[in-house]
This record gives sequence, C-alpha cells and structure tokens, in this order.
Amino acid sequence: MGTLLWLVVVILDIFAISDVMNSRRDWATKIVLLAIILLIPFIGAGLYLLVFRDKGYS
Repeated sequence: MGTLLWLVVVILDIFAISDVMNSRRDWATKIVLLAIILLIPFIGAGLYLLVFRDKGYS
C-alpha cells in the first residue's frame, strides 16, 4: 500500500512540475512553485494543482 501511495505522489509531482515549466509564469514564481512541489511532496503537488494551476476557463 505504501508503494502505491509513493507511486501516485511521484506521478502527481511529475505532472505538476511539467505543468509549472510549461506555464507562462515568470521564472521567480516558477522556482518558488517548484520548491514547494519538491520540498513537500505529499502536499506540494496537490496544493499546486488545486490552487495555483491556471485553469484556462476563458
């Protein structure tokens, strides 16, 4: 069960990092978001995907 949880966290982290790098944010913001994602792996990717991600609804 623990291995499956780590696998999900790694996949979410990779997706979040890829999304941050492809976004149109300035480099300083990208570095801060990447630090959050990498330093707090369980919370960082979820926090980014729920709060900071550009939704693109327009």
